[in-house]
Amino acid sequence: MKKCAIFIVLILSLLSSATAQQSGLDLTESSKREALKQHKANKNYRYGKRGYFGNASFTFTDFGAFLDDEGWLIDKPHYGVDIINGYSFNPYLDLGIGLGAHFQPSKDKTEQYIMLPAYLYLRYNILDRRVSPYLAAKAGWAGVVYREKSGEQVGKFNKWGGSTYTNLEVGAMVRLKDGKAINVGVGMPWYFVPLLATGISVNVGFTW
Repeated sequence: MKKCAIFIVLILSLLSSATAQQSGLDLTESSKREALKQHKANKNYRYGKRGYFGNASFTFTDFGAFLDDEGWLIDKPHYGVDIINGYSFNPYLDLGIGLGAHFQPSKDKTEQYIMLPAYLYLRYNILDRRVSPYLAAKAGWAGVVYREKSGEQVGKFNKWGGSTYTNLEVGAMVRLKDGKAINVGVGMPWYFVPLLATGISVNVGFTW
């Protein structure tokens, strides 16, 4: 009877050891598969990310050209900020919605404009590298509030208008940790408020 009990204990010990070894093998295989999956993800997405992104940028636009009955006129520069929220499909393609506020200062206050563009934003990052050039496009609508000077009287910002708005841009980004990046771009905005206007814009932005 004693020998039988010892035999049963031995059998149970062997079965327990085999089960533990099998569990260890399963855990090892699962770890290997997870490591391989992560390696592939890191290989395919070296610096980019998939998911939400936000971008805030400061914009300076100069050489604004207005077309009226007298021809092309060079106007004053203006400054602005833009906020974009969107989705990164992969390290190369970003799609979002942007809002901006661009102000045209004037020392003599002859005419001043505040442009409020709302647009779709599309950016193509050419490389999945830490530093990558990119191409971007904005297309939407720009609301405008402005004031005019009549004689010595300067009006209030109470005149309203609006137009289509587009901006084609080329630039470069430097990707940082945790999906963040710094971008610098040069673009050519087009809007019709109240006349055809264009210029050269430079923007510096931060993406998170």
